Amino acid sequence: MSISLRPVSPKDLATIDRWASDIGSAFISRTRPKAEGADKHDPASGLFWYLVIEDGREVGTVWIERLPGESGAVLGVFLGSPSDFGRGIGTAALRIAIAEFRQAFPHESISLNVRQSNARALGCYRGVGFEITGTGSKLSSSSEPITFYTMVWSPDSRAADAPNAAFEQTRPSSRQDRGVSARRSTPHR
Repeated sequence: MSISLRPVSPKDLATIDRWASDIGSAFISRTRPKAEGADKHDPASGLFWYLVIEDGREVGTVWIERLPGESGAVLGVFLGSPSDFGRGIGTAALRIAIAEFRQAFPHESISLNVRQSNARALGCYRGVGFEITGTGSKLSSSSEPITFYTMVWSPDSRAADAPNAAFEQTRPSSRQDRGVSARRSTPHR
């Protein structure tokens, strides 16, 4: 399995919206970055937004964004089909996205909220170095309570620089709009 990231452009928004509709709110609460009007990868404004590509096939999206007036950054990610869950795609994509973000902001922490019931996502986030730092709850669009964990990835954590021999990263020369890739050398489960 080969995983790469491609910067999001406005032409990708319809695909992202279709994925969000296909998987529904059982798995995700946010399907786009928080920045109002965001429609593309824009590192100059602090938005690192990518499509996730598996073996040439677009399968999801990941973003890390710095929000005005807030310390650290916020991460969002989702895959467009449950058939892609649990295969290591998200883990590989997060490793690449975090590495790209660190090129520009090496000392920033990254936070996220994840449903407490989403064991697969919790494992993915822990696997790339996120740690649970708090809990909370909110109401779904149907007024049902959703409990979540707040997790934080810190450049100071031991997991932040842990080597991962199963991945190789390649870095094309264009700094802002380069696509990035990783290869997983072990077969998927």
